[in-house]
Amino acid sequence: MNIRQKFIILLLLIGVLPMLAVSTIAYISIRDSLLNKTLDQLNSTAIKQEQKVSNFLQTRQEEVTKLANQYDLQVALHDYLTSPSDAHKADLAAILQNKKIETSIIQSIFLTDTSGSLLASSSLNTASSTKLEAPASGSETSISVRSDPADGFTKLYITANVSVNRERAALLGVVFRTDDLIAIMQDYTGLDQTGETVVASKDDVSLFPLRFDTNASLHVSLADLNMKKLVGDRYGEETDYRGNQVLVVAHSVGLSDWIVGVKIDQNEALQATVALRNVLISITMIVFIAIILVALFAAQLFTRPITKLVRVAQRIGHGDLSVKADLHRSDEFGSLATSIDTMGHDLQNLVGSIESQRLRLQVILDSTTEAIFAIDERANIILANKAVEGLIQVGPETLTGKNMNEIFAWKHGLQDFTVNYDVDSVHTYSNLQYVDSTGTQRYVKLIVARIKDETNAGKAHAIVTIHDETSSHELENMKTDFVSMAAHELRTPLTAVRGYLEMVQYKQEHNDPTDVDSYVRQALKNVSDLGGLINNLLDITRIERGTLTLSMEKVDMTASVKQIVSDQQFSAQDRQLSLSYHGPDSGGYVVGDPIALREIVNNLLANAIKYTKPGGKIDVSFAQAGDVYKISVKDTGIGIPASGMKHLFSKFYRVHGGLDSGSTGTGLGLYIARQMAERHQGTLTVESEEGVGSDFVLTLPIYSDALMASLRPGPDAQN
Repeated sequence: MNIRQKFIILLLLIGVLPMLAVSTIAYISIRDSLLNKTLDQLNSTAIKQEQKVSNFLQTRQEEVTKLANQYDLQVALHDYLTSPSDAHKADLAAILQNKKIETSIIQSIFLTDTSGSLLASSSLNTASSTKLEAPASGSETSISVRSDPADGFTKLYITANVSVNRERAALLGVVFRTDDLIAIMQDYTGLDQTGETVVASKDDVSLFPLRFDTNASLHVSLADLNMKKLVGDRYGEETDYRGNQVLVVAHSVGLSDWIVGVKIDQNEALQATVALRNVLISITMIVFIAIILVALFAAQLFTRPITKLVRVAQRIGHGDLSVKADLHRSDEFGSLATSIDTMGHDLQNLVGSIESQRLRLQVILDSTTEAIFAIDERANIILANKAVEGLIQVGPETLTGKNMNEIFAWKHGLQDFTVNYDVDSVHTYSNLQYVDSTGTQRYVKLIVARIKDETNAGKAHAIVTIHDETSSHELENMKTDFVSMAAHELRTPLTAVRGYLEMVQYKQEHNDPTDVDSYVRQALKNVSDLGGLINNLLDITRIERGTLTLSMEKVDMTASVKQIVSDQQFSAQDRQLSLSYHGPDSGGYVVGDPIALREIVNNLLANAIKYTKPGGKIDVSFAQAGDVYKISVKDTGIGIPASGMKHLFSKFYRVHGGLDSGSTGTGLGLYIARQMAERHQGTLTVESEEGVGSDFVLTLPIYSDALMASLRPGPDAQN
């Protein structure tokens, strides 16, 4: 939540909360006052209605009690009970009929014995099955409202005991009309539109018609009003038979188990508070909107400079140190803006200084041939220089966060080796090996130097320097191999010369001239081979020192290549190989040393014959490709493995070499051939697949006067 939102909320709390509190208190006070007034009115009405009902019942009860205690009725009943006869029964009926005639409010009277059998009635149509409810112990009468089986109307039944000689002898039931009671219930004076008086029996059944349901007598339940529970309480908020929320006040009727309740709908009773509530809500909303508008304006006024300063600080945090607050004020905001501008300027100078130092350090690191890593305490890489790409064929920018143990699987000798990067000072590990992503085994020396006085986690913990000793290791192996190979190569022709000369000496001592000339020629041939080997060694020395001198002239390379192929036919046939030439017979002129060029082609062809198995094929071709000639020596020999391709033109390197292979050679031929080709501004390349064969291609630029001048400058240039 930003400061503007907090400011708006604060103003809302200051402005709206007090008004809400006052409005709520006023609303509650007025509502309580109106509620109390309504309840007083309901309670007053309920008391009046209860008194009317009680008075009505008391009057009717007195009539019934008076009849039950009438002397002539008790005498006639005694006579009938003593001597049951129709005459005595008729006397009882006559007494009841006279009472009914005398009292207009009585509809019918009937007399039953204690078992409920009808003894007499004021009307012949009175159902004989009428069941009277005996008064409860201690009560003079029993009062109930029932439906008359004769006509179906709801009527008031009051039952009293009739005693003979102080013993209960019969039950007297008197039926009254309920018109007066209904009139009392339907007196809605002071109850407005939804007020109503209800009378319920002990089983919560409505005894009289309802205001909103005139046919509801004796079949509508008033249980939801909970009037039994409300008797004696001030009021209740209940649900009536219509499902409306009402306010109810209840009182019990003293002469019966009836309950009189007076109710009114809450909506009508509290209608004035609804209007008040709507007014208060409207006022609150208006004030709320007004406060929001004022708060927005005030927040904009006070937070605009803060927002601007926040944006400036964020841009500075994201690296834009040239940004300015540009806030010209004389208050605290202006001072803060000036401080931020000063901080940005100081940070810009500091970052510039740090960046300058970082660039100088990066230049130093990248110019170093050794691979350098900065690692944390868990051996995770923080920084690496460009030299690491030569070790693992991956750029330094992709190494950040990776672990040294995941990149390098160290070995020492033939055993796996674990480097401890958590050293105390400086520790050196020599003669370590690992296999890079190209499958090449590398030999290195590793130096781990601890950075002391660390203060924060995540900074460099140690510097790891890796010296790649693979080249020197390979060179040392090649030199060792060369010494053995050179000794072997020198010893072979010397041994042959010595043998042939000893044979000549033997022949001369025995005066046997046979084959002497042949022995001498063979000795001379081996001396020539020995001289060629020595010349190769001398050529290497001259090439390395830059003192090799070539005699440049215009050479018909076509004729030279064709002659070389012709000269090597005997060697090819001797190894059962097919040697062919494809190209012109002459006319392919280049600038070069004829001896050096012949040596290049001879070397390529000799290697092809040496490393092609009997039955194989060697094709030599000569063709023009743009401004160069291409001389191809293609064989179906044993080929060159992928691991040996990058070392093929190195000094002393032999792909299938070593004295243990049985093949001869010093590993200098291809090195000398490429150096000679480059001295002629040409190239020597190879394409090979192990087990399929090799294709060596020598390219030489076509002869031109300009080329002759560049390769042999001076006034003695010849065509």
